[in-house]
Amino acid sequence: MRNAIVCTAFLMVFTLSSSTSSAKSQKQSVKPMLSVSLRSVKSSYSIKENISLEIQLENVGTESLLVCRKWGWGVGRMDVRVFDSKGKEVFTTNLADEIPPPLREKDFIELREGDFFGIRLSEDATHFVNTPGTYDFFVDYTSIVTEEWVRNLKLPPLPLWSRERGRIVSNKVKIEVTL
Repeated sequence: MRNAIVCTAFLMVFTLSSSTSSAKSQKQSVKPMLSVSLRSVKSSYSIKENISLEIQLENVGTESLLVCRKWGWGVGRMDVRVFDSKGKEVFTTNLADEIPPPLREKDFIELREGDFFGIRLSEDATHFVNTPGTYDFFVDYTSIVTEEWVRNLKLPPLPLWSRERGRIVSNKVKIEVTL
């Protein structure tokens, strides 16, 4: 009898934990998803000209979500990273560091399924590289917004893409920089 009670209790705990993790996985499968993509206006630039990059955030999920219109340039936010042909990360004297301003309701945009929001970044080539060569560019994106920062804002009742969701990484773009 005692073994039957222990087996029944174990079976109930196992069944309950299975249904809980099944519910969690179902909830995770409908989470809104965001992707970041990068493209260059040209495949080759002179080191004396501006490099023009187009960066887009796209809702690749099935539910609408809210994203901040402010990009927040710099490490731990919207960071354009560059690697040389040997795979070594390139660092220049330019420091992309933008302190996020106080946020308001108008600083957010709803992205429905398939919607995207983007920007064209045009900067001196020397803000990205030090010498001519072939480089791989990509973007690390982390929202500047935390759940706590927006608590007092009157935002639509939509999932928010916040810092708590972590970092997303774009595709790589190969760019030739010449004299």
